[in-house]
Amino acid sequence: MYHGCPGALRFKEPRPDYVRCPNCNEEVEIWSDEPLARCGSCGFWIAREIGASCLDWCPQAAQCVGLELYERLRKNRPPAAMPPADAKGRD
Repeated sequence: MYHGCPGALRFKEPRPDYVRCPNCNEEVEIWSDEPLARCGSCGFWIAREIGASCLDWCPQAAQCVGLELYERLRKNRPPAAMPPADAKGRD
């Protein structure tokens, strides 16, 4: 059975990270497998700079993390024009 690579752990076993909202300075939780989080205080969208990952180049990525998770992660990546976490945007 294929168990995957260590690089896929951030997707298969996500964990929370905490960042400060640049709009109101409240602490915002953003999970390691999510590209975006919304500040619960002011509604500001915070984009995580994900960069390239094994999902982008590995031919076994869908098998490694599972097809459902692979498709969700690929679909929910922020657009190329989305500013990174240190230059967030508001909708």
